[in-house]
Amino acid sequence: MSFSIEAVDQSTESSMVDFLKQHEDYTLFLLGNYENCGLTLAESPLSGNYKIIRNPEGKVIGVFCLTKRGNLLIESTISAPVFDLVLSSCEEESHPLKGILGRWDLCKPFWDFLKNKQVIDQEVFTSKEVLYSIDLSTVQFESQPNVRLLKQNDYIQWKSLRLDFLGEAGLPNDLTDDQLYQSYLDKTQRKIAWGYFIEDQLVSIADLNAKAVDLGQVGGVYTIPAFRKRGYSRAVMKHLLADSKKIHSIRKTIIFTGEKNLSAQKLYESLGVSPVGHFALLFGE
Repeated sequence: MSFSIEAVDQSTESSMVDFLKQHEDYTLFLLGNYENCGLTLAESPLSGNYKIIRNPEGKVIGVFCLTKRGNLLIESTISAPVFDLVLSSCEEESHPLKGILGRWDLCKPFWDFLKNKQVIDQEVFTSKEVLYSIDLSTVQFESQPNVRLLKQNDYIQWKSLRLDFLGEAGLPNDLTDDQLYQSYLDKTQRKIAWGYFIEDQLVSIADLNAKAVDLGQVGGVYTIPAFRKRGYSRAVMKHLLADSKKIHSIRKTIIFTGEKNLSAQKLYESLGVSPVGHFALLFGE
């Protein structure tokens, strides 16, 4: 016997979820996309076919999904021995593998493997992120003045900040205008996007880029450069954490930021987060 891969169905769905919950610090993208898009490839760019990896004894030791955007979301307790198997499975999909997101110690060796195999010809963006978590059951945050949930008619201002955030971070913008708008509408309808307003001007944003079960993952924290160092991102984060607990009954929040982004690290650590490891954001073509 050897390692094997199988598509997740109703009979193995609970086993998949159990595994992902056991590794919850690193699997919010997998859990969130599963909760919102289901187990199989659909119209959403976040959707994909979920698969489990079993060891020779039949135990689930990994879960992965190649999203329609081309990002491989993966967590596995075994690394190199399953790389060939996972790659072969991804090559059966209708869309190419262009990136990997997940635990650094797993994903960076896999990324190097893909480059050696010439699956990835050119790196577009690579980052080793510091991963934090905060247990919201042990802390109390209050709603902040001038911060509120974003609404549909805030889109034009949000889009400007969002694109500036991606550009400043060096992250790829691979969504069409319509996909970006639909993503924004989804966030506003689910009440997982916040902003700081000075009168009617949106100057700072943050959202939950993944939410599942009683977990949330923060993303897209950005303040217009001219309005920085005034506490606006801190206010948005406090309001986000307060609403995460009050509106969504979130138990734990995951946050990650680049190893060299010292200002963001200082902000998050001032809120009482604890470092738990490193997360990989690896994109190429």
